[in-house]
Amino acid sequence: MSDPSADKILQALVKVLRVEREAKGLNYEELGAVTGLHRTTLGLYERGERCPTIEAALQIAEALSMPLSSLIRKAEESAESGRVSEEFITRREVPLGNFRNGSELRSCLGLSPDAVRAAILDCYNTLDTIDQQLVAHGAEPMARLVELANLSSMIGNLLGAGLASASNGLYRRNRPHAYPDLIPQNSDYDDLEIKVALEKNKPKGHLPKAGNYITFRYVLCNDSGEFISGKENRGLRVFIWEVKVGRIRESDFDLSNTEGDSGKTAVIKTAVFNAMPLIYFDPDLLPYARRQDRRYPGFN
Repeated sequence: MSDPSADKILQALVKVLRVEREAKGLNYEELGAVTGLHRTTLGLYERGERCPTIEAALQIAEALSMPLSSLIRKAEESAESGRVSEEFITRREVPLGNFRNGSELRSCLGLSPDAVRAAILDCYNTLDTIDQQLVAHGAEPMARLVELANLSSMIGNLLGAGLASASNGLYRRNRPHAYPDLIPQNSDYDDLEIKVALEKNKPKGHLPKAGNYITFRYVLCNDSGEFISGKENRGLRVFIWEVKVGRIRESDFDLSNTEGDSGKTAVIKTAVFNAMPLIYFDPDLLPYARRQDRRYPGFN
């Protein structure tokens, strides 16, 4: 049996999507051209005959020039579902003092530290809004609801949307599951690929592709924003602890078979990854043993 409160918020979200689409003067054909979603699928969403995935909702939100979190909050208000859980509303800071090598960031990607910071905060805001709704309706938070590989993919999509939004028109998002993640609108810059990895894992993909990369590594903290090392101590809230940028060649990848992956994966070589300029680093979230491993290039 479905949760009546969940059904109510879903119905409200469908209504919000329709109202915002009509306010923008977009029909199904026009919205489909921007999002890559078929007009029939969009119709099924608005009639409540199919539930949009997070990725589909994100694509629609981008087409409507609205953060996904705003659409969800509008749906909540429309459904009059009352106060959401405050469980996830705690430490959410991305200190500018943790940024470095801004000149390398601008030279490589044309982006400022402020743009990267805005993308991270937008990602946090959307994840927290989703988790608030899940918890309010008795469901598990996202980090427990989906596999970690899928969570990383979702984080990458949210960060891509945030970077495109904060780039002042320099980049636009590509369609889902297509290379590159961000397409430059200025010939001075190249295609940009986004890679996300958990803790000490190196960023990877299915194929080695040359180009500009921005990598994000994250940890799962407790509700107070505290990271405790060890898989058994992982929390439910995503926090970015490291961002790097750089231009990578095909020869900079190792091909390997990784347990749990489908087929071969292309992993950025350790020496190459360590040499990439460090753009953001939060020492409080460092997933390395401070006494045992000082090889991390940002360690101090």
